[in-house]
Amino acid sequence: MKKRWYITLSVALGGALAFAWLSRRPPEQPVYQGRTVTEWARDLNSLYPEVRSNATLALRAVGTNGIPSLLQALERRDPAIKKPFLSLAPKLPVWLRRSFMRRFNPFNASRDRLAAVTGLSALGTNAPVRPLINALRDPDQPVVAQAATALAGIGKAAVPDLIRALNDSDVHVRSMACYALSMMSFAPAEAAPALIERLTDSVIGEQVLYALGRIGRAAIPSLMESLKHPDERVRAQAARALGGMRPPAKECAPALIAATKDPHWAVRTRAVEALGNVWPSSPEVIAALAAALKDENVDVRAKAAQALAGANGIAAAQVLGGAGPVPKSDARPSSGKLDMKSVQPEAQETLKKTGTNPAADAQPK
Repeated sequence: MKKRWYITLSVALGGALAFAWLSRRPPEQPVYQGRTVTEWARDLNSLYPEVRSNATLALRAVGTNGIPSLLQALERRDPAIKKPFLSLAPKLPVWLRRSFMRRFNPFNASRDRLAAVTGLSALGTNAPVRPLINALRDPDQPVVAQAATALAGIGKAAVPDLIRALNDSDVHVRSMACYALSMMSFAPAEAAPALIERLTDSVIGEQVLYALGRIGRAAIPSLMESLKHPDERVRAQAARALGGMRPPAKECAPALIAATKDPHWAVRTRAVEALGNVWPSSPEVIAALAAALKDENVDVRAKAAQALAGANGIAAAQVLGGAGPVPKSDARPSSGKLDMKSVQPEAQETLKKTGTNPAADAQPK
């Protein structure tokens, strides 16, 4: 009997505390067309496009006056009574549970945080950076993803904080920072050095390559400089990133040609592969690829043969044993003639292994 009395008292006390906590008067919010900023922000996650569009227009009309309310919603967390209530709820009458949830609606913190970051995203460059950077640590992934999208929308003002976030100890924060940089509408060239340092990140390395590709030509100077990085993994990935840019990056061909002589085989492999992507018709590139056919590493030789096989037909054919003169480069003249006799046997042997015959492919149909 006494035990039951203690339980009843605890439940009553907990209910009273919960009621007091939930009944606190919320701070005043800006109102637009009879609705608060938070209510408009919640509509941004509606299933209906028209509702989302109206909410976006409303929040933009309120402007920066709505930021304090959105930031408060972004800080919201479910109350401590959530777990006790959920464990006790099955023992309560259904009508009481429903009335409590309908009246107080206490456990929708994640919904409000998502509404807040979506609302901040609608403000574009007027949104504050630091709270959104902090939101990259949110326990709910939809909130994190929307925060990264909002940071991308802010643009240049968010770049310094996103660069710092690339070195965060939390891999999810690093990943979302990389994503935000890759989604910006302009090329954040100042982020390229920091991104390059993360090329060796075992988790987000592929994301970094994509981000560098999105930055494009603005990242080329930093990538070329990274071909001299003391870490061979960075050198190899820098060559790979340059190769992924294809012809727009052909200005880096001399640096990649130098990288085909790198002491590490992985760097040479990536450099040879990149040369085949960025400027395969250049006589200098063809000469470097032909020299790579004699590399001590089989992967380098195979990539060289594949690159030559994909090069301008007649040019590759002469190197690999076909007929016809090497055409003039579309930019710079050849630095010298190729030693065909020494190249052809190695090339043909490598091509047999790769199943390619550019000499035959180069013949007129």
